[in-house]
Amino acid sequence: MYWRHYGRSMPTQSTRIILDTNLWSTLDDGSLPRLETLLEEQDLQVQVLPSTLLEIVDIPLEEVRRKLVAGLARGSRRTRVRTEADLFAEEVVELIRRTRPEWLRRIPDRAEVERLRTFWLKKIWRQALEDSTALHEHQQGQSPMRDHIVDGQKQNRKGMSEEKFKLGDLTELHGKDDPESDRPSLLGKLPGWDGSPRALWRLNLAHLTWHQLGVVGPRARITGEDRTMTDWIEPWVDLGQLRSSPESFVHMWLDEVHIAEVPRNWLNWAVDFVQLTVKVGSGNPADAQHASYLVDCDLFLTADRRFVEVLERVREDAPFPFAETVLVDGDRRKGTPTAERIEQALSHVAQARNLIDARRAL
Repeated sequence: MYWRHYGRSMPTQSTRIILDTNLWSTLDDGSLPRLETLLEEQDLQVQVLPSTLLEIVDIPLEEVRRKLVAGLARGSRRTRVRTEADLFAEEVVELIRRTRPEWLRRIPDRAEVERLRTFWLKKIWRQALEDSTALHEHQQGQSPMRDHIVDGQKQNRKGMSEEKFKLGDLTELHGKDDPESDRPSLLGKLPGWDGSPRALWRLNLAHLTWHQLGVVGPRARITGEDRTMTDWIEPWVDLGQLRSSPESFVHMWLDEVHIAEVPRNWLNWAVDFVQLTVKVGSGNPADAQHASYLVDCDLFLTADRRFVEVLERVREDAPFPFAETVLVDGDRRKGTPTAERIEQALSHVAQARNLIDARRAL
């Protein structure tokens, strides 16, 4: 079977796919052996995500959780992928390397990077396989944070609805600080920004990265706040120098960065933003996480029609390619095993491509 990789036909390379959690979580219906056969037959390589593992260990039934963790972690056609935080940080570090090389540490702490990657690529998987109880309890403790994100999206969606916001080209949307508005600014205060219109994606990424590196990072060990972004960037960047030049850091985001340099960060922002134009669901934070991985794979399979709609809307404006979405029938009441529904969806995609290729040949 020939799959299109970024618009090219590449028959010699395994097709890289990601299965959404809503598919992994239903493979306990006896589908795991058939999935392995399907992967071999169609030469598919599954990219398994740390974020998917954390969603799976959130399942309350231990027996189901154990079976699904094993299915996720074991198999010859599995590729464990670095965390989205690691990939986000890599883009930020490379941006700093191009624009502010004087902020880089003279001797990077590669040992710390290796320690973090070893944990997320090996240790956490081993822990989940041996006994996922501790991870399950940890994930249960993250519920307030996820609820907070979803509540924030609901408030933002309400504000956009009241203002009759119309979604335009995502690369051209602009935001500004309106001091006369009664509504609190969603963009936050940025050092050196005068409030004049800037591309919304630039403002969002500037605010996010400055808040994490410049505000939360220095105090997190005292306050207990999450410092994940700091953990990944600190081994490469002298954050003392960065924090001493906040206006320069913000200027880097508002005027110097190109989308092509930060595609994963941009895709995460774009999905999060477009989610505001549809009904907000509890899975939105995880969906935005998963989206950041789509730059590096070929097919993304999901049973979530609304998520497909969001991704396809983002694709209209994304200035770079990312994985093709494949909608899988999610109705389990029909009694069709999950692996069979996945196979049917892949078959429909292949048939559509063959028809397109045949028409082009005429």
